[in-house]
Amino acid sequence: MNSGVDTGSKPRTADTSAAFYDVAIVGFGPSGAVAAGLLGGQGLTVHVCDRQHTVYDKPRAIAIDHEILRVFQQLGIVDKIAAHVEPFTPSEYFGVDGQLIKRLTMIEPPYPLGYTPSNVFSQPPVEQALREHVRGLPNVTVALGASVTAVTQDEASVCLSVSHDDGRTETVRARYVVACDGASSFVREQVGIRLEDLQFDEPWLVVDVLANERGLAKLPVTSVQYCEAERPCTMVIGPGNHRRWEISLKEGEDPVEVTRPEATWKLLSRWITPDDGELWRQASYRFHALVADRWRVGRVFVAGDAAHQQPPFLGQGMCQGMRDVANLSWKLGAVLRGDVHGGAADRLLDSYGDERKAHVRELTSRIKAIGAVICERDIGKARARDAHLLAESGGVVRDTPART
Repeated sequence: MNSGVDTGSKPRTADTSAAFYDVAIVGFGPSGAVAAGLLGGQGLTVHVCDRQHTVYDKPRAIAIDHEILRVFQQLGIVDKIAAHVEPFTPSEYFGVDGQLIKRLTMIEPPYPLGYTPSNVFSQPPVEQALREHVRGLPNVTVALGASVTAVTQDEASVCLSVSHDDGRTETVRARYVVACDGASSFVREQVGIRLEDLQFDEPWLVVDVLANERGLAKLPVTSVQYCEAERPCTMVIGPGNHRRWEISLKEGEDPVEVTRPEATWKLLSRWITPDDGELWRQASYRFHALVADRWRVGRVFVAGDAAHQQPPFLGQGMCQGMRDVANLSWKLGAVLRGDVHGGAADRLLDSYGDERKAHVRELTSRIKAIGAVICERDIGKARARDAHLLAESGGVVRDTPART
């Protein structure tokens, strides 16, 4: 379809009641902010809104890969966030009887995409840098404390009803809408997109700790996967003194109770005590494997957690959302500029869902396979797994991939 859209720096007014944009983005989290930056950087007029006024001050995502750092490079902020990113440490796997069964390490440089392939990062300051970049784009309008209450569309545009915290209401119209409004996406529900269940559902506790010198001295110097049948868990070394635990919950354990400080410290007691650091965040989750059955309905697209949710075993949740919007943004730009027309434009936009859904499903299957290795609850099967992994390496745990 040839949109014939003028991509000047100021929103056009289609009528007296609503500003008219090229793209409206619902959700100003990491995926929404990247989408706004990429689309705004092409000169498109963009409206982005979010219910929250500020960046969430605690970490949720902790892993970021080289592909996403290239996206940050494209946005021009990679140097601004460098202080909040560190290479991922080697990761050691310990079996059901406490023996080392596997060790993952980084490939040697030169790296395929220029940056260290796997990294940890501190989400709040990185997300703040993304927002500041977007706010500096004159053709992007940012509305915070703003909730979308209705979504309608016709052949030419999408209409969003937006309610502000101060009581104001407004109508935002756009050629296209990108829903980056999270796992419980309102927009996804409004346009009738359903989530397909890829068969993973487990309760876990995620704990972030800022360790002091005494605590750091007690803790492993690599990230660790404890592949224990009794209670599988993971410890990740984050930037600086940030340490994260992902701890599986047993049947019957109360997911609310375990987030109380006393209960959380009890679960951490094999590693550290309250004298060794301070709790930064503790949250219970049910880890799911879900993917949208459709990624586009007319002029509305879903991305990020609105389109998929995965277990955390490769730390790819946020990265996947940013891959979504990186894929979609250049395609929307090409269509809105009129570089492609008619049926070719529709096929290009349809390819977003085709490509991203296939990638998400494949990666999710790999994540589930890793989870199956870590989370085997049957002691006999866990011992067989350990023996198999050791046999594969000739009885001697070697770095994987092997150093050159």
